[in-house]
Amino acid sequence: MPMDTAVAAGWGPFVQAAYDQFFAAPGVANPASMSLPAGYSLVRTIQMNDLSGSTPVFFGFLAAGGTPTVQVIALRGTATAAEWVDDLHWAPVPFAQVSGGGRVAEGFLDLYDTMSTMRPGEPGVSAGTRGLVSAIDPAVPLIVTGHSLGGALSTLLVADLAANDALKPQAWTFAAPKVGDANFAARYGELSTVSWRIYNIVDPVPYFPLDPLDDYQHVNTGYAIDSLTYARWSLGCAHSLDTYLYGLSPATVTLDAACRK
Repeated sequence: MPMDTAVAAGWGPFVQAAYDQFFAAPGVANPASMSLPAGYSLVRTIQMNDLSGSTPVFFGFLAAGGTPTVQVIALRGTATAAEWVDDLHWAPVPFAQVSGGGRVAEGFLDLYDTMSTMRPGEPGVSAGTRGLVSAIDPAVPLIVTGHSLGGALSTLLVADLAANDALKPQAWTFAAPKVGDANFAARYGELSTVSWRIYNIVDPVPYFPLDPLDDYQHVNTGYAIDSLTYARWSLGCAHSLDTYLYGLSPATVTLDAACRK
């Protein structure tokens, strides 16, 4: 189906909510509540551990709501120095969660393998995707969205859920880097239904990992924007979630003042 830019921009506030929650309370891995787009309720929180071996930190959430009802998994991007270290571990390793899943970047998989979920504000941790899957209604559409590192993690999650849990998640990612090799990209293409990988052609992040052997390949389906047509150039502006959302829907999104021409 053709790209609906307004729909794509509509998932951005969920990713922004994940960023806002982390930056407002970085030491709180399992908030009892958080600010979400109107009409949505928090169902599960999502935690991961970076390579420093630290305690789990908040990475995102599962929410449900809207008219008609949908479920949204949103994952934030890199927010700490330790997470930047994860980003730079690019050795290809097997994606064993999915049969025939090829190889993916070690740093992304190391983070993904630490995923846990919790009921908001309650004790009790479910390792892996089990707690997440138990909270998902297979009869209700499921959206998985993320920015930057969150886009890479979302890509792994979509493949995992589609392969192992008979779910049909839609993927809407922003500024996602390359996640795996050609075999992973092909297997992802077989498993995914609606999949839009939105990238800014002047944002360096979607071109990583830089791979002299060209082992890493993007998953389907790419949709390009060019922020130089509406925003000033800087690395921060080119990569900003806000810049992406404005490029998709300038009528409904306000561009950050620091990035206006």
